[in-house]
Amino acid sequence: MQYLDHEFKAAITKHFLFKSKVKSYVYGVDTALAPILDHRQCNFGIWIKDYGFPLYGHIPAMLQLNKVHEEIHEYATYLVNLKKSGKDEEAINGLAGLEERADQIIQLLHTIQAESQS
Repeated sequence: MQYLDHEFKAAITKHFLFKSKVKSYVYGVDTALAPILDHRQCNFGIWIKDYGFPLYGHIPAMLQLNKVHEEIHEYATYLVNLKKSGKDEEAINGLAGLEERADQIIQLLHTIQAESQS
């Protein structure tokens, strides 16, 4: 049980790091874009592929988590493109949408964790 809690906390931390990278880029910090633009290259995406699906792929929320994870990267790409186009204020205002999607990911992780313990 303690190991399980640790793994889900690690996944949440990886997700928070992704959000931080997106926000940093939008606010003008030089940030590597590959983990922002490609859902397979971010640490959370690697967690999903290497840990999440092998252990929890039978839980319906895991498929939903993967879908929302891809969507948040699509949205992050949209924000990056706004920033690249000089639409800084629009990109900053769009961070609220990033948070909404991020909240879905956290909720799904909690659902997967709860279902894996039942």
